[in-house]
Amino acid sequence: MIKREPPTFAAVVLRSLPVLVPSGIGTADLALELGLSACMQMSNTDVDCAIGQMWSIRKAVLEVSRLDTASEPVPFGGSSERLDLMNLALYLGNLVERAAAQGGCDADSIVAQALDSPIIQGIAPTAPEVWRLRSS
Repeated sequence: MIKREPPTFAAVVLRSLPVLVPSGIGTADLALELGLSACMQMSNTDVDCAIGQMWSIRKAVLEVSRLDTASEPVPFGGSSERLDLMNLALYLGNLVERAAAQGGCDADSIVAQALDSPIIQGIAPTAPEVWRLRSS
């Protein structure tokens, strides 16, 4: 039996962004929080790692879309990890929409390009043993 590594949080969230953050949503809701929680469970990722990987998603989307990084807003955080995670997800969902509009394509194309980027490909899966230690 071959034991598979869990997918990275970045890959799971990136694929799920169009569903987690539907077009036009401006505030976090319970569906977003539950979706992020499910992504964390599927990838054996804790909140700290999830936030770090979301910053990698931002970098990958900006790179593949060729948006001007100097004029792209940087989301603030710090109030709580839970809120930071949800606010980053909202920001990333809107970033993917802006990137698609800039590139004249759909959000799925931007997501596919970002998934193939070296930034996302270089993220190592979280080892289940490490995740268990962090969550205990």
